[in-house]
Amino acid sequence: MDAKAKPKKRIYVHLAGTSQADTKYPILPYITKSVLNWRAVKTQDWDLCWTDTSVPSERLASMKAYQKINHFPGMFGISRKDFLARNLGKMRDVYSKEYAFFPRTWLIPTQLGAFKTYASSKRCCYIVKPESSSQGRGIYLIRSPSELHPGDRCIVQRYLTHPLLLDGLKFDLRIYVLVTSCDPLRVYIHEEGLARLATEEYEEPDYENMEVACMHLTNYAVNKHNERFVQNADAEDDEVGHKRSLASVFQRLEEQGHDIDGLWQEICNIVVKTLCCIQPNLAHLYKSAQPDDTTSGMCFELLGFDIILDSGLRPWLLEVNHSPSFTVDSPLDERVKVAVIGDALRMMGLNWERRKRMSKEKETRNWLGKSLAERRSEREELAMAALEKKDQWENKHLGGYARIYPLGDRRKYEEYMDTAGKLWESWTCGRPKSSQFHSIVSSLVSRRPRTASAARVKATDRPALERLYAGQGESPTRSRQLRPQSSEKGRREPVRVLKDLLEPDVLEESSSSLRPLRGL
Repeated sequence: MDAKAKPKKRIYVHLAGTSQADTKYPILPYITKSVLNWRAVKTQDWDLCWTDTSVPSERLASMKAYQKINHFPGMFGISRKDFLARNLGKMRDVYSKEYAFFPRTWLIPTQLGAFKTYASSKRCCYIVKPESSSQGRGIYLIRSPSELHPGDRCIVQRYLTHPLLLDGLKFDLRIYVLVTSCDPLRVYIHEEGLARLATEEYEEPDYENMEVACMHLTNYAVNKHNERFVQNADAEDDEVGHKRSLASVFQRLEEQGHDIDGLWQEICNIVVKTLCCIQPNLAHLYKSAQPDDTTSGMCFELLGFDIILDSGLRPWLLEVNHSPSFTVDSPLDERVKVAVIGDALRMMGLNWERRKRMSKEKETRNWLGKSLAERRSEREELAMAALEKKDQWENKHLGGYARIYPLGDRRKYEEYMDTAGKLWESWTCGRPKSSQFHSIVSSLVSRRPRTASAARVKATDRPALERLYAGQGESPTRSRQLRPQSSEKGRREPVRVLKDLLEPDVLEESSSSLRPLRGL
């Protein structure tokens, strides 16, 4: 073979899971190899990386101009239950009606006092969820704050006691959403989706049934173990069993006289409004990691929005999954998930010519000798050209996706993002109480390990640090940068290490002692 033979013009994909293992979802190798004819590689010489875990800013910063990865740094701002509640809560304080699609929520222990005050005047049921768990683990129902487990770090939501039912069963909807750019924001929603049904006939919660998981939870991971669970056996017969297609549920609701077009529009609005509340943070982290990128396309994200309908057909957001499950346990799973993932990857516009062109452009681009204004002008021109080309490609390769932002009159959404930006600035720049701040941080610094790799923060320290760093619960009259007190020679100031201490990657996961619902 000729040593100078040209390499094959193929797309290289890296499928990564936890640590050094491959992705835990076999459907991904199947789609990339058998459907798209891409080649899987173990090296860093890839065009696209799909990882089951979150992506820190450092990883994005190390990527080459032509590479793409399937997560945005900072998406945990809506994918963690506690962060979602906090961000939507801040927006709801400003837009009480527009952001009323999320159940009333309290962060425990931070907002325990507010929860007790509310519960003292409202006789209703609440659902307790660990702040960062998944698949229904550790969830339980309560009627009083006194029933909370001591030491819990969780969120408490007002329970929706009158949900819409299918065949007498509670259900929710898994909506697949694709974000192809964060600045400017580009959002698509897929026509395929899933409805997950509980397996026990629904009754309003009381002390007799509050611990019956398969009545109150719709999670597939919970209900598939129930003896009454019926698995789908035919992708074409998608209206039977306890996991059904989104289309079959909508068709049934439409036959009952419901306005499905109006419902779908409301769901799309919920999706865009939710993303608006973290767009400024996503854009900041992206630009910080890749300041010279003009394509705004090195990251994409395939999200799973969980929506529940009440008896009046009003949609409510339950949670957002930044790594929705792509396990295939039935023909219906395969049909839906192959379409959702395959269509998303086709929209990335990957090809050999693109890789060669972008590598050459970065090598030949020269900012030397140009003024700041000239550099800015050239970047803007490159960004406009790249965005136009990106939009053209995506519009021609939508598959089952439909763009929901930007679309039509977007002034209201731009207002939401502008407000979210101001809230984010006040959150990150607000000065906490000095004595409390330095007391907690100094104590952490004094026992911080000498090696960075060994640095860890106890879970019990984290709530206080987050409140102090974020300025939560305070309304400073003016925004000021935190100023560290003078430190001893050769020792880092408390404020400088605070961000490192709060990094999610190095936080120890606290073991939960939550009493699970019966059946978990």
